Amino acid sequence: MLPTNDVYTDFQGFTALRREASQQSPEAIKQVAKQFESIFVGMMLKSMRDTLPEGGLFNSETERMYRDMFDKQLALNISNGKGIGLAAVIERQLSQQTGVIPVSTMDVEQAVGAPTGAQITPCTGCAPEGAPAEIKSTPWASADEFVDSVWPYAVRAGNELGVWPEVLVAQSALETGWGQHMRRQENGSPSYALFGIKADSRWEGDRVSVSTLEFRDGAMQRERAQFRAYGSVAEAFDDYVDFIQRNPRYQQALAKGYDPQAWASELQQAGYATDPDYADKIERVRQSSAVQMKLSEFKLANNQPIT
Repeated sequence: MLPTNDVYTDFQGFTALRREASQQSPEAIKQVAKQFESIFVGMMLKSMRDTLPEGGLFNSETERMYRDMFDKQLALNISNGKGIGLAAVIERQLSQQTGVIPVSTMDVEQAVGAPTGAQITPCTGCAPEGAPAEIKSTPWASADEFVDSVWPYAVRAGNELGVWPEVLVAQSALETGWGQHMRRQENGSPSYALFGIKADSRWEGDRVSVSTLEFRDGAMQRERAQFRAYGSVAEAFDDYVDFIQRNPRYQQALAKGYDPQAWASELQQAGYATDPDYADKIERVRQSSAVQMKLSEFKLANNQPIT
């Protein structure tokens, strides 16, 4: 029976885990996946702690030490229970890489939101041949569903632009509120205006007129503007790539594509949006659990470190 880590300081358990994992044991892979998930949960807890103000009666070095110990143990307990779904995804990816059949395929399918028995195609370094069919009409039911739907297109667009896909997903999520505030055309059909690109006289495609908030001279103003509309998510990403590549003012951003934060900052500096906090908002969305979990799956599929 493979020992598990019930306490985060159980280093003997980690040693046994490494030994079993080297033999490609299905049970070891399951436990490794849980450990990865506990690390991720720990990072989430730390990020939440960092948002709290410093100082005060309960912010001594001793208090912080015990709080850190508590958070690490809490992260491990969460992962040893039902978890947050990330362990199931990691288990599936590790099993595919080692040729081991996952212990619980049912859990994997539920974790990614697919119906029982549905075939789940792993994320790879390139978008699949032919655009995958739309999951359902927008708006999407959840942030996770939105990310799963647009991710393959973001990978393809990222490859063409030299940009990490998660920052493109974050930008489209910011512009549409995770698809919940998708601009719709007059007939009620979705416009797929994922990137909020204005439709000026040069645009010959479909348009959608929307009341929007813009920052003018440091003040927020409501304006009526026309935006480019598309027939699908694929068209939206393709036009975004073309728009960025053809516009000289975004060349500096393209030079920083390897750095998601720098990319967003350069977009803002180039005038992509009037919101002075546009880059910071993209970064906050990029750091969300919905995006980071998908990024971890992507990295595992491509044999990249998840941290």
